[in-house]
Amino acid sequence: MKKWLIFLILVPAFLFAETGLQIIRKLDQNRGYGTQKYSVKMVIQKGKRTQVKTFTGYGMERGDKSYMEFTNPEDKGVKYLKIKDELWIYLPEADDIMKISGHMLRQGMMGSDLSYEDMMRDEELEESYDVKLVGSEKIRGVVCHKVELIAKVRDALYARQVIYVDKKKPVALKMELYARGDRLIKTMEQFNVKTIQGRAVPMKIEIRDMRRKDSLTTLEFVSVAFDIKVSSRVFTTGNLKR
Repeated sequence: MKKWLIFLILVPAFLFAETGLQIIRKLDQNRGYGTQKYSVKMVIQKGKRTQVKTFTGYGMERGDKSYMEFTNPEDKGVKYLKIKDELWIYLPEADDIMKISGHMLRQGMMGSDLSYEDMMRDEELEESYDVKLVGSEKIRGVVCHKVELIAKVRDALYARQVIYVDKKKPVALKMELYARGDRLIKTMEQFNVKTIQGRAVPMKIEIRDMRRKDSLTTLEFVSVAFDIKVSSRVFTTGNLKR
């Protein structure tokens, strides 16, 4: 009788336990959108030096298309356009459009810890990685699923990722990003998660490039909106010079 009681208690827990793949699918689903508009304050700290930049942007088709324009005085008018796996920058001082490709994609955007490759990343994680739930861990007091991702395609941005996903919300509170040889090269932490139009949205992101000493980039979202009307003309190279 006792064995049957234990069985009845354990079976429901087994049936409703989430797999790593299910957790990542929810994460990907939460990240998806038709259109997006945002305003961001970016703080770049390099040792004792601090830079503050601001930009506004639009996204379409889950980030396949995106447009950003810097608004702070030092960078006013600098614009970025991303269409799938292609990226352009417009420099107002030179009145010139330049395509960013090759080794340039590994550089930090505007000197930040966020690389152009990070900007280009928009794939669904399960398409590029084998996924495994390896346990649970508290991140800043919040119980999270600990999920390991191992690259299964050659063009995956990172060889391995360890992602800590809030058990109550489909959002990663921390990401550890590794290169080949299992070298930790970057961490990302997300804070102040708000529900906006049914999505869990982190309003603050901290990025550290572990290859740089005393380096930190903070992105603070001033505003975020989804499913708005955006003209397709925004996502054209002709719009960069306007």
